Amino acid sequence: MNDKTAPQYSALAKIYAHLMRSIDYKDWAEYLLEIAAELDTEKFRALELAAGSGELSRLLSNKFADYVATDYSINMLKLINAPVKIVCCDMTSLPFKNKYNFIFSTFDSINYLLNKDKLKKLFAEVERCLDSPGIFTFDVSLEPNSIKHAKYLNRKGKVGKIRYIQKSYYDREEKIHYNNFEIIMEDGTKYYEEHRQRIYAMEEYLEAIDESGLYVENCFDAFTFDDVRNDSERAQFILKKKPC
Repeated sequence: MNDKTAPQYSALAKIYAHLMRSIDYKDWAEYLLEIAAELDTEKFRALELAAGSGELSRLLSNKFADYVATDYSINMLKLINAPVKIVCCDMTSLPFKNKYNFIFSTFDSINYLLNKDKLKKLFAEVERCLDSPGIFTFDVSLEPNSIKHAKYLNRKGKVGKIRYIQKSYYDREEKIHYNNFEIIMEDGTKYYEEHRQRIYAMEEYLEAIDESGLYVENCFDAFTFDDVRNDSERAQFILKKKPC
């Protein structure tokens, strides 16, 4: 989501928060804490990438000695209600000199990086900011998810006095999942937004990671601790720094 101050971006942030209201954030937070279990989280520092409206920030912030929530959208960050440090930035260009022991990104935010160069920049930036011992974990949406669920994301609704229409489709040749929004403001003004996510093959992630100073410790079928499969809809990566 672009960091802009026009009315549609504030409205779109509220729409996104509304669309995610059915997610069980408590279970998600517990899953992330299980991944971080080998760390002494009360002493370590956490960095959340693409924090969105901060639902996970609220549940996790008291588990770490220091917690920074970031997002590219200032409008999303304004929705955060948690005792955390907030930084508006691009995950491929992190403005930090400090090191963090637990860096994570959720809800397939990595898929918004539309080319391999961006993917490589992300891993390079995380490697620079990741302390040792430390973990970088993130989930990604895979092709079976787009093929199975794209049609269910065609929907419309209302947030306060703002109406929206969402149209979703997956281009199998381009490997791009499109989510187009028509936003109708209270005064009838309409705005249109197109969001794109790149659906990478697992091999593409592995190649980009291999070129960084990180390595894959585990890759699970998301929300489980079972190995990712060919038919998995989402994958959860757990990365660490390569030994010096």
